[in-house]
This record gives sequence, structure tokens and C-alpha cells, in this order.
Amino acid sequence: MKKSFGKLSNVLLITAVTALVATACGNSDNNSSNASPSNTASSSSSASTTPEPSQDSGKKETLVYYGFSEWTADPAYAPVFEELKAKFESDNPGYTVDFQSDPWGTWETKYKVMFASGNAPDVFIVNNPDFPTFANSGYLLDLGSKMDAAAFGDYFPGILSMYKWNGKNMALPYTTDARVLWYNKDLFTKAGLDPNSPPKTWAELKADALQIEEKTDAAGYGMDLGLKEFPAQSLFTASDSNIISVDAAGAITPTVNTEAFKGYLQTLADMKPAYESDYATLDHLKVGTLFAQQKVAMVIAGTWVTDQNPDIKGAAWIGQSLVPKMNESAPDGSFGGGFGIGVSANSKHPEQAIKLAQLLTSVDFNARTMSDVPANNASLAVSKFATDPAYKIFMDQIKFARQSQPKTLFYKEIDAAVYDTVTKVIVGGQKVDEAVADLEGKIKEIAAAK
Repeated sequence: MKKSFGKLSNVLLITAVTALVATACGNSDNNSSNASPSNTASSSSSASTTPEPSQDSGKKETLVYYGFSEWTADPAYAPVFEELKAKFESDNPGYTVDFQSDPWGTWETKYKVMFASGNAPDVFIVNNPDFPTFANSGYLLDLGSKMDAAAFGDYFPGILSMYKWNGKNMALPYTTDARVLWYNKDLFTKAGLDPNSPPKTWAELKADALQIEEKTDAAGYGMDLGLKEFPAQSLFTASDSNIISVDAAGAITPTVNTEAFKGYLQTLADMKPAYESDYATLDHLKVGTLFAQQKVAMVIAGTWVTDQNPDIKGAAWIGQSLVPKMNESAPDGSFGGGFGIGVSANSKHPEQAIKLAQLLTSVDFNARTMSDVPANNASLAVSKFATDPAYKIFMDQIKFARQSQPKTLFYKEIDAAVYDTVTKVIVGGQKVDEAVADLEGKIKEIAAAK
């Protein structure tokens, strides 16, 4: 899925959305042609009683790290990975690191095949949408049982929760993203609105969008229903609610018959006159471009707006603010995606593999080994996002990023069910109460499939 901020931002958010949009879980392709020829070293992924290397013998044990080439092999980041390698090998005599990678389209499939075929790397990037399958399949080492609780203290809570399985920390957050409200100050002025006072609540968002639609030639709000994922999820996360709850036994209960979810649906339905005419087929990138063309007054989006349309970066007419909340007393929120760093449950050298994972997410290396937003406070503070004024609002928003449901094996199916519900309400005109009742039944049906 998805899915951020930088060279790989569009790829991440298209697949993650921040997004972030998502790859299919599972391992349906075990064709040997997909096996990485460079992974002979990753025999370290199978359980073994191999003795620890002797520092005197000169022999080194190899830890395999697997990521995608857009970072690991990119000239902008490869020297930093070599620096990290030198640091790790200095701190861990007798061990060396082999950085392996493939381009995104290949990596996305190959790393699933590597695990399914018993050829797993020791340390690897885990895609957020794939996390439930990896955790449930026993591929991931329980880091919480091996690391002090303080090691997880600096990560943003909503992002850390994305890598919990049955209450256990099964991966370290590596990157993240968030969406903010982008608005057109000139169109606000033309509509008789204060250009320095963007909407802060759902009610204000609706009122402003409808007023802009009435008073100008632009659409008031950009809806990306064509993305075929949970529409305007950032809007819903700026409430005190979730789509489901999961108990200690893993039982899933729908939690959509709430003021928050009903209010979210009603807000989207009420804003329909303010949408661009092709809203049902537009995805997030197309809506971002319409905003750049000043045809849409407001969008909730990530940095792809200016990444895709660099000519508008720094334009005086662009305003940014936090995602409007359900009401003044509701918590702030935004959708967050990204990637984690996982350790194979079958690594022959789990202690050293954990150290490598920690080094990758440390303040010294996290922000310098990838182009997205670091997922912890310390690394974010030394990243480019902390000094570039264009990202100030993202710095404020990122700490509130989360997802609208706990991680389960049915994440994608439930997300799709929410999309269908929103479509029926907005496009089909279904009544909110009826739509919520249908969604409750659908979620129960999905959960019963286990």
C-alpha cells in the first residue's frame, strides 16, 4: 500500500495509502524463478546450533539484510549503509553484514517468497500491509521479549501500534507518513472566508467546502473515491473511535455504530455537492493535481501534492493545517503508514540481528538511510523535515498518525468493506443508519471466516 515524503514517496503512498495503499498478503507465488540468486548467504535464516565465531580465527558470520534498491542501493544512501556496516562490524567482532536488495516491484513479491521457501534474511524491511501475515505466520521474532521496554519508548504511539501482534512488539517502526489539510487561500478569500482560518472541525470543513462550491468556480473538497480504499481515513482518525476492537483472544467486534463513524459518513454525504464532478473515479494523485491546478479548494493529502507538482511549492496561495477533528474536544489524528524493520524468528544470530535492527532505527542512521519520515522523535529531530519550513505542519501532524483499526489478518477485507459502505452512502444515497447496520454485519461475516 501504500502507503510519503521524498524520492520514494509516490511509490510508498500509492501502495500504502501514506500514503499508506497495500500489497496482497500471503505467498501465492513460489516459483523458483523468483528466488533471489544473491541470497545464498541467508541460510542464516534457518534454526541452527552453529557455534559463535571465534574472534581469533578470523572467520565472520554473515547477517543478511534485505530491503528495496530505491534506498539500499541508491547512491544517495548506499554510502550511509556502508558506514552503518562498518559501525556494526566494529561493535560486533566476528560478524559482517550483507546488504541485499531488489527494485520495489520485485522486492514486494520476493521477500514473501524468501520466507515461504525458508530462505529468509536475518533483518529486513517489512511492509505495513504485510505485517499481519508475517506476524501470524511466525516469521517475526518477538522483539518485546528480547528488548527492554525503554527501547520502544521514543516511537510515535500510533505508529508503534501498527507493529504489535497480540500485544507484542514484533517489529521496530522505521518510516512513517501522515496527511494534512491543504487549502487554497485565494479561493477562501473569493468565497468570503478567512484565508488564515482553515476549518478545524468536521462541521467547519463541510460549511467551508459548500460555501466555496457556491461562491467560486472551484470544487470545495477533493474526494478520492477512485482509490478504492478507506476514503478520507485521516478524517475519521481525528476522532476517538476505531472501526473494530480486538480482545485478548483475538475476537473481532465491529465498533461502527458510534457517533464518530456515523458523523464521518454523514459529513462525507453532506459534502457531496462540493466534490469535483469525477470524484468517484479520482485517486489521491489526481486530486492532488487538481488542487495544484486550483480547481479544488481543499484536500487531505501527503507531500505528494508538491512532489507531483513541484512548480507550486512555496506558492503564496497554499495553506496547510492539521486534519479537521470530529469536534473541538476530539483528539487530533491522521492516517499513518510506512515500513518497519523486522528480525527473522529463525535467524541463527538473533542477538546480533536485533542489534542491527536497532542500529537501522537509531538516531545516527534512521533519517540518513531512507527518504521518508523517521518514526521516532529523536530521528525526526535530526531529519530534513525538522529544518524545512515546507514540512512544519507535517512535523506537528505526524505524532498523531494512526490507523483506524488494530492489525488483524482481515485488515484489507475490513478496509474494503468500509470503502463499499462509503460508496453506497455517497454515490448510492444509502441512509447512514442502514449503511452502518450493513457494515456491522459484513465485519462480523469477515471475522467469522477465521
